This record gives sequence, C-alpha cells and structure tokens, in this order.
Amino acid sequence: MKYLAKFDRFFAWILFATMILFLVSGYGMTKGIISNKLAVDIHNQLMPAVLIITFTIHTWFAIHLAFKRWRVWNWFSMTVLAIFFIAFVSYFGYLQYFYQQNNSRSSTNAISTSTSNDTNSASPTASTTKTFTLSELAKYNGQNGQPSYVAVDGKVYDLSTVFRNGVHYGWSAGQDLSTEFHSQHLDSILNNYSVVGGLVN
Repeated sequence: MKYLAKFDRFFAWILFATMILFLVSGYGMTKGIISNKLAVDIHNQLMPAVLIITFTIHTWFAIHLAFKRWRVWNWFSMTVLAIFFIAFVSYFGYLQYFYQQNNSRSSTNAISTSTSNDTNSASPTASTTKTFTLSELAKYNGQNGQPSYVAVDGKVYDLSTVFRNGVHYGWSAGQDLSTEFHSQHLDSILNNYSVVGGLVN
C-alpha cells in the first residue's frame, strides 16, 4: 500500500503540472504570453493525453480508497468504477485521436444566404462586393474603433464579435487567416458571420 500511495502522489504531481501547463498555454493563445504555435501545440496535442492518463490513475486510486473507508469496496463497486473509467478514457481518447471534423468547404450560396439573413453582425456601411488588398485589410484590425475583419479562402468576414480588441486566441484581425482557421474550426461556423467583401492579391 505504501508503494501505491507513492505511485499515486507521483501522478498527482504530474496532474498538477499538467493543469498549470493548460493554464499557461490557454493564456498563451488568448493573451499572447508565449508563442501562439507553441501554445496551440501544448494545449491541443501534448497535454490532453497526459491529462487523461494522470486524471484516470489519480482519481481511480482516490475513489478506491474512499470506497474502502466506506466499506463498499467489493466486486460490484470495482466493476462499476472500471466501467466508468473505461468509458471515460475511451470517449475522450476517441475525441482526441480519432474524431474528425467535417471540414468540407461551405458553398458560396450557403455563405451568401447566411449573409443575407444575418443582420446582427453586419457592418451598416459594408458591401459584399467590396474588394480588399492585404494592406487595406490590415486597417480593419479591431483597434481604435475599427471592426475586426478576417480573410478566409478569399472572402473577408466581419468577426468583430469574436475578435475582441482585434485578438482571438492569439490571432490578430486584419489578416488572411485561412490556414489558421481551418486548423481549428469547422467551415460551417463562418455561416454565422457577414461577408463584407473579397480578398485580392
């Protein structure tokens, strides 16, 4: 039992360190305190597996000790606990390593229909026929009262509601963020936002 307790404490410290890294990487994406790419890699790639493993081991040990104190540690409670943790690991392991988002590109018609129906985020002076160069787009960076415009796949969207002060998870408005967008989001999310123009080279 003494060795099991040491084993549990070891994983408890790893779990604690993992939670700290989650906080640091989360603030890295939103506040820019560390490199955005490093923050995303830590938060989305490295830490989930470590968190699942350490959480499972530490909580299993803690719950099993609690059941023993309550004198309910038997084959039934052991089986229920095992089923719970197998389901927990299977579900979150599937989400992390096997679940694939449907990243099929939204059609122009779908975006146009959504744009006509979405009046909340539309800029009152914006025209869907306006064209932007990269230098013109850079002016709409969410700073000094400007809206936050972002280009994705040649279309320029008004994302002022999600780019607060021009920043969203470490990314700045006023840019072509096609690659960054597709690495993190479903294309259909863009249907909720107004198209204010197109991006030209």
